[in-house]
Amino acid sequence: MVYTANKKHNFRASFQNGFRFPALFEALSFVNNGNVRRVGGLSYINEGLGYLENSYTLTSVNTFNAKVNADVTAGGVTASQAAVTNKALLQVTNLSPTRPERINSFEIGYKAVLLNNSFVIDWDAYLNQYDGFLGQVEVSVPTTGKVGSDESAVDMLAVNISMQEPYRVLTNAKNTYKNFGSSVGITWNAFKKFSFAGNLNYNNIKTNKDADIFITAFNTPKWMTNISVANREVVRNLGFSVSWKWQDTFLWESTLATGQVPSFSSFDAQVNYRIPAAKATIKVGGTNIFNSRYIQYAAGPTIGGIYYLTISLEGLLGK
Repeated sequence: MVYTANKKHNFRASFQNGFRFPALFEALSFVNNGNVRRVGGLSYINEGLGYLENSYTLTSVNTFNAKVNADVTAGGVTASQAAVTNKALLQVTNLSPTRPERINSFEIGYKAVLLNNSFVIDWDAYLNQYDGFLGQVEVSVPTTGKVGSDESAVDMLAVNISMQEPYRVLTNAKNTYKNFGSSVGITWNAFKKFSFAGNLNYNNIKTNKDADIFITAFNTPKWMTNISVANREVVRNLGFSVSWKWQDTFLWESTLATGQVPSFSSFDAQVNYRIPAAKATIKVGGTNIFNSRYIQYAAGPTIGGIYYLTISLEGLLGK
């Protein structure tokens, strides 16, 4: 729905409902990755394995073993006795077969073209509600007992690793997740072909009261911004553009690594020169021109500057 006032002010609102069906790998995978098997969430794949209904989360298994080791070190009990005493620390996964992920999305916005069409402002805000959010969870299946039994607790001891079957399951979250944010962008075509632009973005996800059994991997910084200035012809045939971008610190979560990604900023720049007689344009520029090294995700490589020189020729095939 869009409403326009005075031919300059545009107000909009929208609602969308969508589905994401599990990809083939998410639904049907059965891949041995060495010490863990990656499996899909369909009941057909689960038959005879039991990772959906007869498993503990790997996170709780690690917590359980830490407590068992502490009790054994303190003395007076064996590892098996400590396992039975602390079996309540083991969290049963009780997963349901994978189903489609659903989303309801709400958005409002405003856009205006002002100052004789030289100034544009665009603002929006959104709320996404996910049901059945697709993700991964690492679980361990006991081989000699059902979850909740004393035998299954003993299986989960670190020394009894041969009595455990580890799986990484692609499945749905049990909680409903709400993701929300807003952005605003401004463009000003100013005097003598100068153009100024900037935008600010905010994104976040609401934390549920009850933690889910797997990580949400939102992996998005709360704040991001870009500011740029350009002139396509500051003097005859010579133009330039310079932009600065900044990104906030955020938590990166994945099955490979989890950690804080530090905030970073960088400058991009380009100079272009037209040679009308040769119908050519020469561009010299770079991204992150000051080579301020940064990472984009936990356990990822550092990224430095990239520099380029391009020559574009026009009209070579013309008459």
